[in-house]
Amino acid sequence: MKTKTFIIAAIVATTLFASCAKEKTSELGEGNPTFMGLSFTFPAGSTPTKASSDDNANAAETAFVSVDVFIYNSSTGTQTTHKRLLPSDFTGETPGTNADVWTMKAEAKIATTTGPKTVIVGVNLPLSLSNSLVDVAFPYVAQTIAVANITGSTDGFAMFSTEPVQINLIKDPDFGAKQNYPTVQVQRMVAKVTVQKDEYMSIVGSGYLTDLRFELNNTNKKTFYIQPADKKDHNWATTPGAGDDALNGLNSTYIPVDEYNVSVKSLAPKYCLENTTRDFLMSQITRATVRGTFVPNEVKEYENGTDKNNGYVDMPIASGTTPVTFYSVTYNAGTARAYFFDPLVAADFAADHGGTTVLEYANGYCYWDIYLNPDNAAGPYNVLRNDFYRCNIIKIMAPGRPTPEVADPTLPPTASTDIMVDIEMLHWNPIVKNYILD
Repeated sequence: MKTKTFIIAAIVATTLFASCAKEKTSELGEGNPTFMGLSFTFPAGSTPTKASSDDNANAAETAFVSVDVFIYNSSTGTQTTHKRLLPSDFTGETPGTNADVWTMKAEAKIATTTGPKTVIVGVNLPLSLSNSLVDVAFPYVAQTIAVANITGSTDGFAMFSTEPVQINLIKDPDFGAKQNYPTVQVQRMVAKVTVQKDEYMSIVGSGYLTDLRFELNNTNKKTFYIQPADKKDHNWATTPGAGDDALNGLNSTYIPVDEYNVSVKSLAPKYCLENTTRDFLMSQITRATVRGTFVPNEVKEYENGTDKNNGYVDMPIASGTTPVTFYSVTYNAGTARAYFFDPLVAADFAADHGGTTVLEYANGYCYWDIYLNPDNAAGPYNVLRNDFYRCNIIKIMAPGRPTPEVADPTLPPTASTDIMVDIEMLHWNPIVKNYILD
């Protein structure tokens, strides 16, 4: 699916010169003074400082806090101009030709020079990030970026150009030269993930499953400011493993899985840098890890209360029992499962019934994985910037895994799973139309 973007139209204007000789030089030569202005397109119903009517976004995700314009000499790659604009530099709310947009026009103009230039735009960049890009050649290498720093409520959600725009600035006193009206598209630097229960979510398992929460696993530590055209990740050739210097392991702040019928804007989100991989292995791909607490509806104990000589008995467990550590044994050629609160009983039962290794579920915690973007034609499980992965849990096979780690991270995800999820890929901003104001 095509990534939708916010749109910035960069409008270039030139100054008049006193003499004909200077005028001809500025029209044909390089390095003569000129100016650049901006117009910014918002979703309908928004203002420069308020949230839009985008049904897929909350207020923080659509806020407009700042715009940084970086202009480079195309032949040398050196930065010639930087200008940071604020909402107060923009004026007017005029409806676009499409009812879904409002256009803000910048009053401030950016002093620059004529000639071949490369234009890159950043929106809502933290001041520290903006300052790090001033007076330096644009960094085409991956940068270490903390997600919290580019998704905050103060600076807004950081966005960057989808690609550098090449232009040749000339003197244009009548504002008629199309080449002086480049269009720069920007997109958020992060992906968004939410998880909710389906209206008819079913739980398959002999017990009580409560407190479903989720976190993101294998998130990227680095990203490119501008997404490469081939979308190859910075660690594409290194085959990183979970938790190494390229990827974070499981993050530590689980948030509740939303109930059914929560509005899209109110869903509790998690954000991450984009992550694409070469091999699509479980150790490489970003995924959502779901955690719940499980209490078996019955556990096995010794019949005589002390040892296995008289066999085992099933003890019912009431709904609402506080989750505690329990143990699981699969037996009868893998077709039956038994639960225990006592590990010694579990070990004896496994030995007596040809059971598998006793699994310990500490504190009653159990885990499942949601692999995002599985149907992406360019590469399954690639998590891309500015995409919104809205996950809807249909069915859970309890109790899942006893730890958040996968059994074999060197393999790709399997077709069969113990959690069934619909993943709807949405775009935060549905606007794809370009506008030029004259």
